[in-house]
Amino acid sequence: MIIKLNARQILMSASASLFCLSACATPPKPEEATTSVVQTPSYLNFADTTENRKNLELAIQEYEQVRKDHGKSITVNGIDMFYLEWGEPGGIPLIWSHGYSSRSFGLMQVGDDLAKAGFHVIALDSRGHGETKVSNYDFSLSHLADDIRAVMDELGMEKAVIGGLSLGGFISTTFYDHYPERTLALVLEDGGSYYVQGHLEKNYHLVKDLDLSYGPNSEKLFPSFFDAFKELIELFQMMWPEEIEASKYAMLASLIVETEEGKFKYRHDGLKLWGDGTKAAFNPAEAHVTPMLHQSWRRVHPLITFRNLHVPMIVIDPIGDHIHLSDQNEKLRQLHPELISVIEYPGAPHSAHQFRPEWLVRDLTNLLEQLEQQK
Repeated sequence: MIIKLNARQILMSASASLFCLSACATPPKPEEATTSVVQTPSYLNFADTTENRKNLELAIQEYEQVRKDHGKSITVNGIDMFYLEWGEPGGIPLIWSHGYSSRSFGLMQVGDDLAKAGFHVIALDSRGHGETKVSNYDFSLSHLADDIRAVMDELGMEKAVIGGLSLGGFISTTFYDHYPERTLALVLEDGGSYYVQGHLEKNYHLVKDLDLSYGPNSEKLFPSFFDAFKELIELFQMMWPEEIEASKYAMLASLIVETEEGKFKYRHDGLKLWGDGTKAAFNPAEAHVTPMLHQSWRRVHPLITFRNLHVPMIVIDPIGDHIHLSDQNEKLRQLHPELISVIEYPGAPHSAHQFRPEWLVRDLTNLLEQLEQQK
């Protein structure tokens, strides 16, 4: 199928990973993003076919079964927090945080394997995401770090491996900033290892004159689950290097909920969590008008937070997305080369472990062996 892409569409594809999963994208230069004719795979359009509807039905069943088998809730800091759990309490604790607009089911492909390796896995729905509902959105990354500490207290975990994807990586960095004594090790997957404000300042000239937005649109209502899923998978597909397999559908299905009126929507409120993506989100001078969560994300500075790092750290750097952070990751590694490992995932998109789940299991298993040797 041949389609035409204009400058805005190309830049939207590049910036989708910026806010859909909360990483900082570097879009192409405007002069490079001219209207062009490109060969586009047909799977970018999630067609309304019998096969797709059947696969989605099976995905919903899988999501519901995972929720039944592994879903739990715990009250911390006045909030009923939903989480998924794999493994036994005797395993090495691993607390995982997801990216912006996502939720705990992003770890469902690897939960069982990580438990078999020896981890006790807790994957959280952060405040305002998934089934962890809040009415007060005046919270920051520090509040989310406090939630992790409270979960650990409730579950009797003295220390844990703290990790996450994208925004979850920044939550992990913030947790270490506040609670280094509760941290066994860190896993930062395309987030938490670079200075966001500096990155925005460097690249703002590329996007300041463009009308950009980010998705998914959490205010939109859909007449059916299929319609909501169609928009969501097509958004993710823009960031994916190949056709998204049906095995990933359950994770995406977990992001959609039915309203009391019988409509369907995404499980997060983007405006309350992140703000207006067409304005201040891209402007390095307007962080002050964004919600507190967004403001705190801008202010994370890993080179400062990790100046006295004392635990092992894995930085997962997907080489295949629109985010070019290798230089910043290397600066971080040079602070403590004996503790920090930067592991590249060639060809992987921003959500690297969802594309290469076996690689994450491999790398976390190696980390677990390292921790056991240090006992």
